[in-house]
Amino acid sequence: MRYEPEHKKRTRDRIVRNAARKLRAEGLGGPGVASVMKASGLTVGGFYKHFRGKDELLAEAVALGFAEIGETAHAVLKNVPREDWWKEVVRWYLSSEHCDHPATGCPVAALASEIGRAKVGFKERISGQVKRLTEQWAELMPGANATERERNFFAIYSAMVGALSVARLFTDPADREKVLASARDHLLRSF
Repeated sequence: MRYEPEHKKRTRDRIVRNAARKLRAEGLGGPGVASVMKASGLTVGGFYKHFRGKDELLAEAVALGFAEIGETAHAVLKNVPREDWWKEVVRWYLSSEHCDHPATGCPVAALASEIGRAKVGFKERISGQVKRLTEQWAELMPGANATERERNFFAIYSAMVGALSVARLFTDPADREKVLASARDHLLRSF
């Protein structure tokens, strides 16, 4: 059976999209190739038609996670005055909605500790994604100049990632919200 020229690209994109969600939900060691391929409606045998190995899929899936979180952040900022962008990012990032859905949320909050223990080559690919995120989101941050905005980004983003990670440790929604609200209120008052 012949497929149209775009079929392979669409199939690969579907595999990466499913892997990105499964990784954020289950961790780097969670979903195996078989699980990702099944979620994509494919057999394991077809995996190597699209990827050289699992590390390639993992890197592309994490990169897609970064792209998705950037798109979501920019969508949140529609109709928000520029001077309030960073505040809206804080409110969204430290929301119950974001906390309760790690599969579609920030890959750093979901995977940072695992990526920190990964092979150097994999970490290098991911650190490039973090640098791009830094460049994009630093523009949104408060500060009189680029250096100050970058410094504020690191402080704000690190606090948000940590708070989201801690909140996800709790099973009681009220406990989760207490962590999120404490960090959110502190950040909004501090900058």
